[in-house]
Amino acid sequence: MQGKRVNGIFGFCVLRDFAASTEVLQEKIIAFVNQIAEITHSEVTKYGGQANKNIGEAFLLVWKF
Repeated sequence: MQGKRVNGIFGFCVLRDFAASTEVLQEKIIAFVNQIAEITHSEVTKYGGQANKNIGEAFLLVWKF
């Protein structure tokens, strides 16, 4: 099966000291991550990219060019 070559840029946004944040925030950690995700997703989309996946303390980001 033939494919199509696509050039792109991949990036990771990692939340620093996530383990410490988890200990402090406990049950509120999901709300915190969701707030960060909302900011990250909107900014990446604003500049023509897509937030591809959330991986615990990191977000995989993709831009095609």
